[in-house]
Amino acid sequence: MSAHPHVVACMPARNGERFVDSTLASLASQTYPNLEVLISDDASTDATAEICARYAASDSRFRLVQQTRRLGWIGNANCLLDAARGTYAFFAFHDDPLEPAYVTRLVEALEARPTAVLAFSDMHAWGGVLEYRELEDVTDRVERARRVIRRCGHWWIPHRGVFRLQAARTIGGLRRHLAGEYEADHPWTLRLAMAGEFVRVPEPLVHKAFGAGTLSAIWNRKPRPWQSAAVLLAAAREVRRARPPLAEEIALHKELARFAAWALVNRRVF
Repeated sequence: MSAHPHVVACMPARNGERFVDSTLASLASQTYPNLEVLISDDASTDATAEICARYAASDSRFRLVQQTRRLGWIGNANCLLDAARGTYAFFAFHDDPLEPAYVTRLVEALEARPTAVLAFSDMHAWGGVLEYRELEDVTDRVERARRVIRRCGHWWIPHRGVFRLQAARTIGGLRRHLAGEYEADHPWTLRLAMAGEFVRVPEPLVHKAFGAGTLSAIWNRKPRPWQSAAVLLAAAREVRRARPPLAEEIALHKELARFAAWALVNRRVF
């Protein structure tokens, strides 16, 4: 890279005193030279805000906003997106530490491919390494969207990636749906896949946590069929909001209907 575009790490935090320090330390150790860490504490009732404040006081790259009333995960994440100013951004989940080269390697990937809107890495999880290969070299946006709709592989891994902030602003923030915040990252990832290519960096640069109190553990707690239906309806809403050509929109709504029918027949919830 001839220059170092500004990157904003957006950390929505709440009641994470058991694990937030290790994630903040991983952000502090990033090798990328033009990084800002923007933290929004969502009215935590434990020591999360105090831990974040220590980093903000000792490192000029860190900035803490303390919410006086609960916004919820989506409201807190969107507050950070609205405040971010830069070329790239990513959600720094308060329970998922990053390798020191995380930002550097993903920004390099985006700079090398102007048609990409997001770069993501492999992930340490469950004692091994998880990979998401389903969107590699898929340049057709309808096919990318189809694969996200079908939830091929670990579809949620790209949500832990670095994205172009302008693309996120065009899409808008994450949105609640009929099941509230449940898997709200899926419709957002679908919309982002319609906006541009995804690039995989084949290195495990994220450590995914699934412990008690983490967002993943909360969302995966005995999902119900109506929650899965709500996610699919939200995905259909994002297809409409993207305003693709009519033929593409019809193709994607058909894909959503096929997937819904398959899930119903096979009694699958997600």
